[in-house]
Amino acid sequence: MMNAIIIEDEKSSMEYLVSILKKNHKKIKILGWATDVESGVTLIQQKNPEIVFLDIQLKSGSGFEVLDQLQSKMTFEVIFTTGFVDYKEKAMDYFAFYYLNKPILEAELKKVLDMYELKRSAFDRRKYEALKHQIENKGESITIFEKGKYSSVRFSNILYCEAAGSYTIIHLKTKQQLIISKNLKQVEEMLENTDFFRVHRSYLANFKQIQKFTADGNVTFVNDVEISASARNRKRVLELLRLYNNRQY
Repeated sequence: MMNAIIIEDEKSSMEYLVSILKKNHKKIKILGWATDVESGVTLIQQKNPEIVFLDIQLKSGSGFEVLDQLQSKMTFEVIFTTGFVDYKEKAMDYFAFYYLNKPILEAELKKVLDMYELKRSAFDRRKYEALKHQIENKGESITIFEKGKYSSVRFSNILYCEAAGSYTIIHLKTKQQLIISKNLKQVEEMLENTDFFRVHRSYLANFKQIQKFTADGNVTFVNDVEISASARNRKRVLELLRLYNNRQY
């Protein structure tokens, strides 16, 4: 038997989650329900659950505030529930957290709980701090895990991202290089709706840092670093640069 609690401010969402858990996951016992930050923290401290189903956005604050108050006392796993289907989902996937999109589908719930049973892991504080920062700073920075720690890099300091097999190399304005253990496609998805665009199968360029683009497809960044755009992408690169700079190339 796995003990769990639910922290969710919508009663209908809580009742629906309980109903499908009772129907399909009889090994999970729901010990209680909280609707806000304060009662959520108290319930966790009182019940010592193995799993916490945690809504990210609560009426009185956020699920992050619940976890912040517990600090290093988190011996449980968190399954985030969220009504956001764009950035938060991508961020959680990037940091390999368990999460469920609302409205919760029975098949998705089963998939998440099956993964949890296989791993049976406690909450990873370092991943959480990185995830929280990534979400709170959407559009401004990306979080990098390197040499055993997470750090954030502002988009304005990045020139381009380069594919390196299952990894991605981040090239900075300082000419420093950082490595992310995600392939370029995954990084591109993380940077969707930002100023980064694919100019080549191996390169994702920060268009705010491009200084020059030549007819033969060479992209020159502000510190004179150069990469090449593929022939198939050159027209698109020109169109985007004209939009960014309002000038002819």
